[in-house]
Amino acid sequence: MILTRLTLENFGVFRGQVNIDLSPHRLSDDTSPVILFGGKNGAGKTTLLEAVRLCLYGRNALGSRVRKIDYNAYLQERIHRPADNTLLHQASVEIGFEFVHAGVQSLYDAQRIWNVEGKSVQERVYIYKDGRIFQDVDDTHWDEFLRDLIPPGIANLFFFDGEQIQALADDDSEAEALETAVGGLLNLNLVDRLKADLDLYVRQQEQQERSRLQMQAEQLHTQSVLLEEELSELKQDKAGLTSRLDQLRKRTETARQALLREGANFLQERARLEAEQKETERQLERTRNDIRDLAGDLLPFAVTPNWSRVLRQRLQHEAQAEETRLALRLRKEGAEKITKALLSKEFRKRALANVPDLDWQELTREIEKLLLPDQPEDYQPALHSLSAQRREQIMGFIDQVLTETPRQMEELGRKLEKLEDRQRKIAQELRQVPDEAVANPLIEEFQNLAEQTGEINQQVNDKDEAIRQLQIQFDEVERLRRKTWIEIATLGDIDMRVERAAKIQVVLDEYKARITDIKLNELQVRVAEYFNRLCRKQQLVRRVAIDPDHYRVTLYTENGEVLPKTSLSAGERQLYAMSLLWALRSVSGRQLPIIVDTPMGRLDTDHRHTLLTEFFPQAAHQLVLLSTDTELDADGYELLAPSISRAYLLNFNMSQNRTEIEERYFAEMDAIS
Repeated sequence: MILTRLTLENFGVFRGQVNIDLSPHRLSDDTSPVILFGGKNGAGKTTLLEAVRLCLYGRNALGSRVRKIDYNAYLQERIHRPADNTLLHQASVEIGFEFVHAGVQSLYDAQRIWNVEGKSVQERVYIYKDGRIFQDVDDTHWDEFLRDLIPPGIANLFFFDGEQIQALADDDSEAEALETAVGGLLNLNLVDRLKADLDLYVRQQEQQERSRLQMQAEQLHTQSVLLEEELSELKQDKAGLTSRLDQLRKRTETARQALLREGANFLQERARLEAEQKETERQLERTRNDIRDLAGDLLPFAVTPNWSRVLRQRLQHEAQAEETRLALRLRKEGAEKITKALLSKEFRKRALANVPDLDWQELTREIEKLLLPDQPEDYQPALHSLSAQRREQIMGFIDQVLTETPRQMEELGRKLEKLEDRQRKIAQELRQVPDEAVANPLIEEFQNLAEQTGEINQQVNDKDEAIRQLQIQFDEVERLRRKTWIEIATLGDIDMRVERAAKIQVVLDEYKARITDIKLNELQVRVAEYFNRLCRKQQLVRRVAIDPDHYRVTLYTENGEVLPKTSLSAGERQLYAMSLLWALRSVSGRQLPIIVDTPMGRLDTDHRHTLLTEFFPQAAHQLVLLSTDTELDADGYELLAPSISRAYLLNFNMSQNRTEIEERYFAEMDAIS
């Protein structure tokens, strides 16, 4: 099956009739499978996915237990509202597709038209084959024909968005989705229907005396049917809740985006920002005072470091000269003292009384000359009359000026710059705080949606627990029922028709178990293969095991150890979910198109690269990708370009309240294309 065209008329954000060509380009044996739609949030990407689902499934697109009144209300909401609020009374969705029916490939057109009449909505379905009304199937069964093109049980393998991918990565959702998908792929519902018909056939046999085993089998069948109906109701209730939950999450995200656009996220930050602003101003004032103190102290000397060095050198020289003068004075005083002692009569009499006076005086003068030091040749008088203590203090100041003061000034300068920058940013953030009259309604809406989401989520959890408990009962009844039929089949004294019916029951149970086991084995291999292709950690998963009873998936590493899915990163869990979808589609063997809505929002660059080079070009013969410019930027577009057949840009015109389509991607990617 290949989608060739999508036509919308007054549906969602699209006004009038909008025709979109979806047919991939074919070049010899190669096909560029990707049909790319780009658009900002709210431009109508999800509306396209909704339209295809509605065209194929009608009311069942919202869930199998949706009431007609709720479906009508939904349709009235989806009919386009022009900017002038004119009420439009008709909308339609039409898809064209190539499909092989009864061994013949033809071009089909399927159309759903809705006419609003008061509070009711009239729906009409039309199918055309090669331009003529479709007559191979009675028109009363056209709905079933469309539904069986892509059965609802496997629809999520082919039509999915980022939220569904995220849910599939969750263990509980994964098991349920996997069981439903495998049942849909293998048409196991037909097996279950045949088994139920056999039970009915046996009960209808006209026997007056039924054996104890037949009575027991009938009772177990009744219990099984009741439990299965109750399980089906619970699952349908859960599906309805899950659908509401998905819609609430999308509405919550839309409300969050509106809050972000209005800057309402800053409202709760106002008090913090104002307090931080005051603290920043206080630190700024203190830093400026520190700079002023430094400027009024030694900073002027730091401005002239060369003169400071000259002064320090002069003071060092004067200190050395002062020490020299002091040493000279001390030596002179010592020489004078010795000379005086030599000239005294007492010393002369005691030492050399016989030396003549003239000779003694000459000897004394020579000794005095020897003791007196020579005057330094480079002697310079001191320029600064400073004490040694004061000179040391000034030299310490100069050392501080040349090293510590510049460092302090540099640190204070950097601190001042950071504080002034933070002050500007705080002022900017405070300017972004919106008027409370504008923001409060948005906040109330967001909080209300968040509360509703929490309530629905709790109801889903309650349903999950009820389903789990009921499933245990159902499994036990089924075990006893199979055991009873085996006993009936082995008895030889019962009616031949009953015996054959019992044996067929046993064979059907064995067939269901064996075909499921075969497909699960194939699925295990494919999941491991595709996950390793998508994940940048090559051979992270060596083997995948799927429990056939509860559909729990276990991952094993290269060393044979269990790899808990909780140990995977958020991006790896999403890639795991994508590989599971890819493997299920591959195992199904059905050539059906894939439509995927914003799948890369939670992925980093490397993981996006593998999706763009591995999954999108190879997962299907036709893949419709709905993306924002942030998900698929210029680099990503360049990687995907060889696989793109057509690219469209959805532009929402706010003044006209409608989306317009251009045959291109975002402008910044034009050069690449």
